[in-house]
Amino acid sequence: MIINGLCADYGSRFCPCILAVTGGCVVCSQVNGKAFCDCKASGGICIKQELLRNGGKANPGRLTYECEVISVIHYDGLVFLRVKVPISLEREVKRPGGFVFVRRKDAASWYDVPISVQFEEMMVGSIGMTLLFRGVKTNQFKDLAEGDTLLLRGPFNNGLLGLQHLEAQQSSRCLILTKGIGLLPSVSAVRYLQSRHNETELYVDEGNFSPSILKFQLDLFELPFKPLTLLDDDGELSTPAKHVIRRFVADGGSLIHVGASEYVIHQVAAYLHYIGNRHVKLSACNNARMCCGEGVCGACTETTADKRVIHHCKEQVKIK
Repeated sequence: MIINGLCADYGSRFCPCILAVTGGCVVCSQVNGKAFCDCKASGGICIKQELLRNGGKANPGRLTYECEVISVIHYDGLVFLRVKVPISLEREVKRPGGFVFVRRKDAASWYDVPISVQFEEMMVGSIGMTLLFRGVKTNQFKDLAEGDTLLLRGPFNNGLLGLQHLEAQQSSRCLILTKGIGLLPSVSAVRYLQSRHNETELYVDEGNFSPSILKFQLDLFELPFKPLTLLDDDGELSTPAKHVIRRFVADGGSLIHVGASEYVIHQVAAYLHYIGNRHVKLSACNNARMCCGEGVCGACTETTADKRVIHHCKEQVKIK
């Protein structure tokens, strides 16, 4: 599933970052201490050269913005809010997979919560997000009201994997499979695909989620959907799900987006391989292990079979 990862920040204003300074760059082998260049970057930017030009220092990182809450909807254990943000930040998180870290103004920095941006108003300077109350960090938002101030750190743009496949879709047929909380970060993907005149077919598995919460989200964004159980009692891809995928492939579909756990993503990828798929691309949610967003804390790392360490919060890995 993971091949040739490329840093989501490569060539951006955040590159080179602190990983390049400390010898843990995702892309550049030479700043990591190797004698020869064997990077797979294709953007024409040499991170080692940029680091030398910076005097061995990283570029400035993400900023933290004080933002006013301009709209709040509380509903059954969640809150949907719109927050006024600088237009520059709104522009940078409008891409599918965009997210920010959020906390109350009076909370310590370790109370940051990574939240997907579901909605943005171009040239108005506001973004929409859904916060679920699931523990100490998210419970700080239970009494949130209009006029309150939140601290937003960002922008981050690696909330979805397979972005290169998703952004390539134009006037195509796309299938979206979501389960439980995976619906929330998938909203931006569905809206993006629809904005590019793609035909989208959305299937939702409630999982352990409240049906009313899912209906609230689907109604809020006016997303038509069909119910579908993705896994059977043995934890395998269900027969109805296989039928939906096989029909989609046979009918010339172009992209499948999976908004679910890593296990479900692997199940869908394996089934596509089993039926001999050669043309349908995959994209998927990437929020299962998001922690610091900078590749520093190590909470999202994974060691591959070839002993390579993947930073899931930084690397835009391909899915096959």
